[in-house]
Amino acid sequence: MRIGRIERMWAADALRPAVGWKVWSVERDLDGARLRSVLYGDLWLPGEAVRASCRRVLHSEHEAPCAGCGCGIHAGRDLLAWEHYLAVESNRRVFGRVLLWGATIEGREGWRAARACPVEIFVPEAVDDARDVGAELAAAYGVPVHVLEPSVSVRTEAVSR
Repeated sequence: MRIGRIERMWAADALRPAVGWKVWSVERDLDGARLRSVLYGDLWLPGEAVRASCRRVLHSEHEAPCAGCGCGIHAGRDLLAWEHYLAVESNRRVFGRVLLWGATIEGREGWRAARACPVEIFVPEAVDDARDVGAELAAAYGVPVHVLEPSVSVRTEAVSR
């Protein structure tokens, strides 16, 4: 079977991954640092893709993301779209790039997807024990982790990539 035929059968747009920006809270316990969703509090388990679900009680049950709903794993086209999330609890917030795949809805600011996993993490110097957190996140998630120096602007560093 040819790739083109497979793509047509499975809706080619849904198969193409996107890479976007995300902000997380850092949670630390005896096992080390872990990423947690800022909005819904979901733990991003190391070695596992996050799977989206809809939590809106008023809507009928559906797969996430859904065009008529705001559900799905959100990622921004530009980190500046998420800047306000970095300002709150800045001693516990990290950011990074995520790979999004499965059903994916593209919007003006970014994407909502069915599945995601981190591919790169940045730890601002404002995070408590930033170097230790960076090392723990690198060990847990197995992706590049960059601890930003105090002189590096989060806006400049992230946007220039």
